[in-house]
Amino acid sequence: MDVDRLSTGEKIAGVSAILLFIFMFFDWFSAWDALDVIPIILLIAIVAAIGVAVVRLTESAFEPQISMNAVVAILGIISVLLILYRIINPPDADFSGISVDPAVGIFLGLIAAAGIAYGGYRAMQEEGASFGEIGDRLGSGGRGGSGTGGGQPPSSTPPSPPPPPPPPPSS
Repeated sequence: MDVDRLSTGEKIAGVSAILLFIFMFFDWFSAWDALDVIPIILLIAIVAAIGVAVVRLTESAFEPQISMNAVVAILGIISVLLILYRIINPPDADFSGISVDPAVGIFLGLIAAAGIAYGGYRAMQEEGASFGEIGDRLGSGGRGGSGTGGGQPPSSTPPSPPPPPPPPPSS
């Protein structure tokens, strides 16, 4: 495996995903059950970031309609927001005698999730993609988008006229 096939952003996102996975086993709150679906979403972000690295390293021909790095950036941003939510609004202390105060692991997880978001965004920039371009592609004629029906993009200019016939040969 040649790690040089990965862009800098993909390396950042991949390493951050591995770290987030490790940090998920730290004691964030005393009861993981109190986190609801957040761990599932974090795992999806981890799988996406590592999946991009695997696709690049194996030189797979898989290229979806939108940038895989954009998906990683979006999932990283969502992960950061969810972890911030749990820092600001910890789960209720309904458990008898169980502390739900945030521990250092949640802050390490926040940093790792931010690394996934940054790495995905940087990799998007390195491949020349932007959120605006992706939104335009999805909104106008992409699969499942609101295309114009015929599969052809609308034309704003008429086709150019045919070239003039060649001059007759001089004698």
